[in-house]
Amino acid sequence: MWPTGAGFGVCYTVIGTLSNTAPTAMSRLVSHYFLPQALPQDEAALHWTIARVHGVELRCATGAGVFSKSGLDDGSRLLIETALPGAAPLEPGARCCDLGCGWGAVACFAAALSPRARVFGCDINPRAVALACRNARENGLDNAFFWCGDGLGAARDEFFEVILCNPPVRAGNAVIARLFDGARRCLKPDGTLWVVLRTAQGAKSWQKRLAAQFGHCETAAIKGGYRILKCKVQN
Repeated sequence: MWPTGAGFGVCYTVIGTLSNTAPTAMSRLVSHYFLPQALPQDEAALHWTIARVHGVELRCATGAGVFSKSGLDDGSRLLIETALPGAAPLEPGARCCDLGCGWGAVACFAAALSPRARVFGCDINPRAVALACRNARENGLDNAFFWCGDGLGAARDEFFEVILCNPPVRAGNAVIARLFDGARRCLKPDGTLWVVLRTAQGAKSWQKRLAAQFGHCETAAIKGGYRILKCKVQN
């Protein structure tokens, strides 16, 4: 169930309801995790993985047609470690969004590390959202909620205190820019956007663009070819 006053227009979780959905013409030509895809129908097709961050262990299902199907990727791990330090959970009642949540790794860790916060995740891929919902249930995270949609179009302005994003770089800069536009609109005054990007894939350029858009953007961490960008809304 969605929390009262969740702040969304048409929002819904997707749990096994679209297994007969036909692929779009585009996905028949090229299948990527950032395109809508049919939900998995075979339990045996799931891949189960154990992820540990800040002493918290989660058991999660992944599978074909989603980003990082083998388990928690290095970029998302660094994002969690930097933006969600174990000693400093999100404030009680704070609203956090995992923008482009995939199978829910970042959102589930945010919910586990900050049990009194409300954590949301959204993704364009119904298969990914179904897995994210399942992973929240699997780990008893009743403060995690997911919806399927293209970015934050369904969310109210100035709704989140924190937004976390591991953007789909292969989708192209126009898609990424649209996600960041939505994040800027939906963050509260003094809210924070955390982004993980590879240095080799334009992290420095994006930092300049985000600094102009948000008012402030700094490099919070560098490790293994990744950079964590911390953007603060400054009006």
